[in-house]
Amino acid sequence: MNKTRRKCSLIFIAVSALSLIVVFDIRVCAQTAATPAPSPSPSPLANTQSQPTPCAGSAALGVLQLTTDATNPDNKLKLARRRFYLSPRPFNLANPNVNLRGAPSLRNFYTSAGASPQLIAWLEENHCETVYCRELTANEVKCEGIDTKKCVPEFTSAYREALVKLKGNQELARKWVTNYPPLSSTKLRTDFYNAKKKWLERAVEVIGREPGSNLKVRSTITDKDGIAFFYDLCPGTYYVSSLAPVEVEGVGLVWETTNPVKIKGPPGMNSAASTTIKLVFPPAKDKGNTFVGKTVDEVIANRKTSAP
Repeated sequence: MNKTRRKCSLIFIAVSALSLIVVFDIRVCAQTAATPAPSPSPSPLANTQSQPTPCAGSAALGVLQLTTDATNPDNKLKLARRRFYLSPRPFNLANPNVNLRGAPSLRNFYTSAGASPQLIAWLEENHCETVYCRELTANEVKCEGIDTKKCVPEFTSAYREALVKLKGNQELARKWVTNYPPLSSTKLRTDFYNAKKKWLERAVEVIGREPGSNLKVRSTITDKDGIAFFYDLCPGTYYVSSLAPVEVEGVGLVWETTNPVKIKGPPGMNSAASTTIKLVFPPAKDKGNTFVGKTVDEVIANRKTSAP
């Protein structure tokens, strides 16, 4: 009996310890764990690489690939980690109610938030909208082994603060650096992300009010080579857009497929049909499934010329 009681006591202690570990782990926020998450409420901007919908006539589902100019590596990097949207209806960014000039600009937003030029340059170089987009390296937080002109003062200041609070534990301070000032300020952490999300939701709402639009938006993010996919598409025509301007070297460019992109997948097909569209930079011209980015000024100028 005593052995049984001791055994039960040991099991209880072990379970209690495990519970504490789980609770502690949930409450801790490291760099990568604190990435801002989309709102749990229904949103037209939800990433909808979701469960496939059965197609009419049992047609095979298709795939749409977004790619860039493979002959120019710089262009691939410029479109890395960018979000694009897909709809069966035109986005019509020429709609005057879509406030393209009001879309949050990373450079302007972080400048007004008091961010250093080095932090803004780091965000742009890494195609990041927040400081959570990737874990900082030891060299970055210590400003060692890198060009001193690229040292980000917010990183080094937060790292020093973390070292004090975490009793000199360098590895822990590096991983949790975004939890300490000045990086812990919401202005530098999540305010730009939230402002852009709000603008996108408003833009989708405006476009969705167009007669007969019935806008159902799906989204995807390009990888490090500027490539992305939309999966599980029923045969039909689709449109792709960046919606918000993509900032490239301080210039806002908008991609929008004004002509429909056809996804094929006739009944009886055993495999998915794949279609590729290429996103390229000015001064190229739209041709077939190749689409050129336009500046915000160009889109707004087109509003004026197309007005009745």
